[in-house]
Amino acid sequence: MLVIALSLAACAEQRPLGEPCIDDCVARVHAAGILEPTSEAFHGRELRRRNWDFALCASCHGDDFAGGRAGVSCLECHREGPTACVTCHRDGPTSNAHATHRTNAVECAECHVVPSRWDAPGHLGSVDVTFGARAQATPVPADRPGPPLWDGASCRNVYCHGAALHAGGGLATAPRWEATVETGRCDRCHASPPPSHARTDCATCHPASAPHVDGALQLGSGCSDCHGSATSPAPPRDLTGNQFTTALGVGAHQAHLQGASRLAAPIACATCHVVPATVDAMGHIDSPAPAEVVAAVGWERSTQTCSTACHGAARPPWTSSGQVSCGSCHGVPPSDASHTPTMPITACASCHPDTVDAFGNIVFTAVGSKHLDGVVDAP
Repeated sequence: MLVIALSLAACAEQRPLGEPCIDDCVARVHAAGILEPTSEAFHGRELRRRNWDFALCASCHGDDFAGGRAGVSCLECHREGPTACVTCHRDGPTSNAHATHRTNAVECAECHVVPSRWDAPGHLGSVDVTFGARAQATPVPADRPGPPLWDGASCRNVYCHGAALHAGGGLATAPRWEATVETGRCDRCHASPPPSHARTDCATCHPASAPHVDGALQLGSGCSDCHGSATSPAPPRDLTGNQFTTALGVGAHQAHLQGASRLAAPIACATCHVVPATVDAMGHIDSPAPAEVVAAVGWERSTQTCSTACHGAARPPWTSSGQVSCGSCHGVPPSDASHTPTMPITACASCHPDTVDAFGNIVFTAVGSKHLDGVVDAP
């Protein structure tokens, strides 16, 4: 009887992993709790203790983990397979700021070397931080204080958090990894607005649909992304979205640019404004509204008029329309010693043949008009 008892006891003992399994493998090869996530004997914890020796698992469950000689498939629970990324990481780690980065579409490769296989060198050891292109981005090289680094608690000198931005002025350019912070605040990476800006209406120049924190300054494709339209950089639309000429930001911009009145050739932007060579040129976005007008034009914002010779004494308001015609700027004919009061408009061409035709119409050529160009054309 003693021999039989010893034999039964031997059958009930746990068999070493890797030995052939003939009957109840879960009960006889694995310890109790092997399938219980809360147990210390849970197979995930056991695998970690054995330094992730998946080959040991495969010796019974097959190289494809579909059952093997054990006849028990790991794929019943791990549909992608035990060695798939999602088996251990699922949608990604949730500790500390992992979830926040994932929500903001930061790929794993931006901070870690992503292995091609589970057993790639350096994967199952300590977790190393190796910064990708985004953290190393440097729009203006002189603004980078040093290489990006992880000090065990915070990321420093990374573009992602504003440490390498030009005159950024952010309040939290090296946030602690375990800290719970309010996301989406512009002033964390750069001041709101940055020190180089005078305007606070960010979306006027930086479209909301444009990528953010990608290493590139997103200003759309040109001047018309902030003002004007696809056909012209001048308003309408103005910087506050106005479309009508009754708005001061719109006014007679297009009337000047197109020469719609046929009294003068189209007038270039540079006649009234300093046209910046680049968006961030001095005097463009680093000064508050309204837009500066060159002094020679004699612009008076209070009356919305210019004292330039173009309009003579007429000085029509900028936001008006239909008030300018022959006789608005000078008499027809002008009241000076060179003209007589009885001169008809058809007589103008006798002295100004390059400016008007025999019917008194302003002459336009491929290069424009000699009318209102600041030079009196007379023989």
